[in-house]
Amino acid sequence: MALESIDAGVWSLVPAVLAISLAWTTRDALIGLFVGVASAGPVYGALRPGADAVGVPPDFVGTTAGNALGFLFGFKLIPTLVATAPLFSDAWYVENVLLAIFAIGGMIGLMIRAGAIRGVLEALADWADSPADAEKAAYIAGITVHIDDYFNCLVVGSMMRPLTDKYNVSRAKLAYYVDSAGSPAARLAFYSTWGAALIGFIGGGLTEAQKQGVLPESMGGFVNGTGESASAVTAEIWPLFFNSLFFGFYSWVALVIAGLVAWQVFPNIFGMDREETRARNGGGVVGDDHDPMISEEMDEYEMAPTATPDWRNFAVPVATMILVGLGAMFWRGSPVVHVPGKPENLLFSVGGYQLMVPPAGAWAFNIGGVKLGLAATTALVVAFVLYRLRGDIPSNDDATDALVRGFKGIFLAALILTLASSIQNSVTVLGIANFVTDWFQNVPAWIIPLLVFFSTAGISFADGSSWSTYGIMFPIAIPVAFTTGANLPLVLGAVFSGGIFGDHSSPISDTTVLASSTSGSDHLVHVRTQIPYAVITAAIAGLLFLILGVVLPQGFEVIPY
Repeated sequence: MALESIDAGVWSLVPAVLAISLAWTTRDALIGLFVGVASAGPVYGALRPGADAVGVPPDFVGTTAGNALGFLFGFKLIPTLVATAPLFSDAWYVENVLLAIFAIGGMIGLMIRAGAIRGVLEALADWADSPADAEKAAYIAGITVHIDDYFNCLVVGSMMRPLTDKYNVSRAKLAYYVDSAGSPAARLAFYSTWGAALIGFIGGGLTEAQKQGVLPESMGGFVNGTGESASAVTAEIWPLFFNSLFFGFYSWVALVIAGLVAWQVFPNIFGMDREETRARNGGGVVGDDHDPMISEEMDEYEMAPTATPDWRNFAVPVATMILVGLGAMFWRGSPVVHVPGKPENLLFSVGGYQLMVPPAGAWAFNIGGVKLGLAATTALVVAFVLYRLRGDIPSNDDATDALVRGFKGIFLAALILTLASSIQNSVTVLGIANFVTDWFQNVPAWIIPLLVFFSTAGISFADGSSWSTYGIMFPIAIPVAFTTGANLPLVLGAVFSGGIFGDHSSPISDTTVLASSTSGSDHLVHVRTQIPYAVITAAIAGLLFLILGVVLPQGFEVIPY
């Protein structure tokens, strides 16, 4: 049973502050996240010792001893905070987030074993005959292998390293492409693990807004129930999520800048210029004083002897996942019927057939929600059957082993997401949204997106995890948007973008570490050479949030929700 929310005031910041500070000082996001979640129980117990879940005897409630006992008894609330987190509170999250994460992991394990990934990368390498071509191939590979950012980092860096080494492209440059092309692309792919996860985080923010009484009446269908029994209606949130993708400026700008660098339009700057100059002049793809970080994880991911590298082995399962995801989205949608007397809904009419544009709010009725669990599982089955029939994977035992290796490769992502969802639950139970929302009461709506972007960017840089940052920020940012009158999709895009900044630039970010390790780059060199591009990207994104915060009205939406 979920804990009743309380108004902990400044104490509601404790889990977030501990998570961020410990992640930074220990260089381990998992430690910070776990301690942040664990701290919420004692804080809750100390402030509400008389709650049934805490169990302090009534005679002690209201005394210093009662608060001390509540603090100690609060440790037993930690499992409850995890078990009642959004990720576990609804079968939808288990199916479309956890199941999907492992299905995608297993599918990519099969792809590596069957030579599907190698086929994509060899197809790119076939036309590369210069350093510029090698850079373009690395960039395109990062975008192509984008189903999950972890596997993008694990696969692309290792597979492209021989090609970029051949043409004297520095390892720092390769790590930049791995980190800057694949990860932002994965975040924009609605059919990836990120799509379903962000639906959960946005749903948590909408639920918090409903509890505060600031959820607009027109969006009442996004949340079922009231008070502690309130829960997000996930199928209704997809149009809102798609709106946030349009405003995910950091991802879009990062992809554009990385592409301009690969096509030699945007110059190498600062440390990257020094790395590339040394590499092109025969000084080596890594410096003499560098400490290259080579990943040993990829040693396990070897193509089967019977496999034939073929990019189509990659395209078929991915196309299956996209088509099933889209099909599930629209299969249950009801047709939009033209209403006489409302010609504003009519887009055009040909031969008696009418293409209609639904009125505001109708999209939420017509879109049933991407079934990522179904899509990923179907793609996994298709990949398994395809590779076995072709003989690219020689036996069922070999295929099973590849599946298990894929599951292991994705486990860290699942663990971080579990703790991120738990810390979202923790700060929500302590009432952090109420506490922070009060700070924004008199702040002009036009500057809210910019403030949210920089706040989220700072937190994500400190804790190195966009997922944990989303768990903290969405329950804050969404009520703030409603309270101040800021444009909601723009605010969602600001949170979305700020989280990615930390993943892209923080030295303790998991994807940044993976990009260094699989590319064979000195990790600090990778961070140092990439940060100037990340700062430029953040500055452009911040400017866009500022401009659109001024010019966009509160009710503007790209896709009606």
